[in-house]
Amino acid sequence: MNAIVTANEPADRLIRPGEFGVDPVLSVRDLHVSFASEAGTVRAVRGVSFDLLPGRTLGIVGESGSGKSVTSLSVMGLLDANARVEGSIRLKGRELLGLTENELSKYRGNDMAMVFQDPLSALTPVFTIGDQLAEALDLHQDLSRKQVRDRSVELLDLVGIPNPAERLKSFPHQFSGGMRQRVMIAIAIANNPDVIIADEPTTALDVTIQAQVLDVLKTAQRETGAAVVMITHDLGVVAGVADDVLVMYAGRPVEKASVDQLYARPAMPYTMGLLGAVPRPDRGENRRLVPIQGTPPSLVDLPVGCPFAPRCPVATDECRVAEPDLVPVAGNEDQLAACIRADELAAQGVTYDQVFTVDESAPSVLADVPRAERAPVLEVTDLRKHFPLTKGGILRRTVGAVKAVDGVTFDVREGETLALVGESGSGKTTTLLEILKLEAPQGGTIAVLGKNVAELPRAERRALRRELQIVFQDPMSSLDPRLPVYDVLAEPLHVHGWSKQRINDRIAELMKLVGLNPDHVDRFPSQFSGGQRQRIAIARALAVEPKLVVLDEPVSALDVSIQAGVINLLEDIQATLSVAFLFVAHDLSVIRHASARVAVMYLGQVVELGDTEAVFTAPRHPYTRALLSAVPVPDPQVERTRERIVLTGDLPSPAAQITGCRFASRCPTRALLPPEKQQRCDTELPVLTGQDHTVACHFPVSPENPGLPTKEN
Repeated sequence: MNAIVTANEPADRLIRPGEFGVDPVLSVRDLHVSFASEAGTVRAVRGVSFDLLPGRTLGIVGESGSGKSVTSLSVMGLLDANARVEGSIRLKGRELLGLTENELSKYRGNDMAMVFQDPLSALTPVFTIGDQLAEALDLHQDLSRKQVRDRSVELLDLVGIPNPAERLKSFPHQFSGGMRQRVMIAIAIANNPDVIIADEPTTALDVTIQAQVLDVLKTAQRETGAAVVMITHDLGVVAGVADDVLVMYAGRPVEKASVDQLYARPAMPYTMGLLGAVPRPDRGENRRLVPIQGTPPSLVDLPVGCPFAPRCPVATDECRVAEPDLVPVAGNEDQLAACIRADELAAQGVTYDQVFTVDESAPSVLADVPRAERAPVLEVTDLRKHFPLTKGGILRRTVGAVKAVDGVTFDVREGETLALVGESGSGKTTTLLEILKLEAPQGGTIAVLGKNVAELPRAERRALRRELQIVFQDPMSSLDPRLPVYDVLAEPLHVHGWSKQRINDRIAELMKLVGLNPDHVDRFPSQFSGGQRQRIAIARALAVEPKLVVLDEPVSALDVSIQAGVINLLEDIQATLSVAFLFVAHDLSVIRHASARVAVMYLGQVVELGDTEAVFTAPRHPYTRALLSAVPVPDPQVERTRERIVLTGDLPSPAAQITGCRFASRCPTRALLPPEKQQRCDTELPVLTGQDHTVACHFPVSPENPGLPTKEN
């Protein structure tokens, strides 16, 4: 049964170090890792040191290329032969550096284990889940076949896999992403390791599945008493699970402190920038995010002095003389910072908004125009897209249908952002594809600028295409690597018949609009950073002056510091040009910050629709409440006290024949209803009802009818 749980309970969340001894289970000292490359020696890790106590969690954060993953792979001994590793890595007093592969294999999977970012790549696709669990046990324990099977069933049950005995026969592709990650955790804890290293274990998961996986990791830590290293870019995840935090930049630690100290009073300007760049899901005010200007330095040719100095707003000439050591901050010996101004900043109580200045948002030309008076740009009514399920050989027959989109209705008006949110498989992408095709849909209607696309002749449909553009998730994949930026931006303009002079002028305008140097149009996409490439993709989408831009996960592939700049850019573009955005993202923190309205989708249907603030502050559908409660907040104090609704089970198949509410099998409200009301949920499909804030639920949540279990019951 679903329940509300406290997200972080310090009293019994972790096995206390004293119960297992006070000596560190893992000690890393002055770790250096370098790789030979054509450009020179890449100094990927430079002087990392930390101690890991039993039962405690160390969070390691930083931008891409900061050395987080290389540090973890060094500990596990999984780097290739090109890596040169120096320093000391001691596991329970035993030095690991210098051991042969055979000697290391006695420790890997037994005394220390790793949970990788992509479970589908980490699991062998040709072996069953049972075979892979058995392999982990057989390598380190002398067990009978029955003992191996019993232990495997026990492990799958521990990590929350339903019907564990039957699922031992399944292959990895038959599991969902969240279930595969749980299997990886089961394999990691099979032999009760002393150290568990989790390298971005929740990056590719939906927020509800992420919450489940983090709970499983906490359970695994309680069962084994293991120390955990959590490597992630998500500062909300770190706030909820870590006891201590290590911030890395340019291959070395730049700040280390307890999680409470680091979030409340960061001493290093880089840490302040990271915290300021994170959108807060628990705050409604539309404050500007803090982008850290510039990019991390090359690890082949590091600058003299502090490597963060070129990006630091408070850097002085002295910062560029020598690289500062990681030393205690005055007034707090347990907090270390690699900044010569750390004591000064700490004494003054400086915060990130005093260090990083952010330009005010551009004034919106439609700020005083009510939504009802704005022209509709996109109107979707009862949209349906079903894919047939067929069976048989030569004479195939239809045996069912996958209802990917089933009765979706919403509209987007001039100068506003509508966000589509929901778990993977909810129908968000299929909805986008149906809109972008500009063809008659299988069911329902799609109108762009008041024109029903099903009724348009080909010539008008072609002319209408310029009004809809898209920005994809991965800018490197969406930009042709063989073309310079000028040709990338000029291509859509050529298609619509612009003259050469007009194209030249427009490209210069676009580069300035997205904050890039117009002189760099002769460069290729590979010569730009990730954030700059996404700005180029946005410029290409805006080239033909569209009325609607579809944003498909536009910032999920970016570091949080770069993400902030792109989000601010989108806000300014919308305010200046009055362009409408249809925004799809799995990060609900970004959604709250960037959107005016939000549509929550579940199994092909919109279950809640309304203003973003109304939906976030007073969600009415039980699914929306669960979705929002699972979003991690980058504040350890908040994470310890907030309550989270944990949904059991995975998203049902869109091919399932469900006559009633599609959320009923996972709904915490239904579980508390009397039988006659449960029957209504099971047999009658709810439809969207209401005015500005609509909800598809027979028993919506309200202050008078919370409809959710409490800790007491």
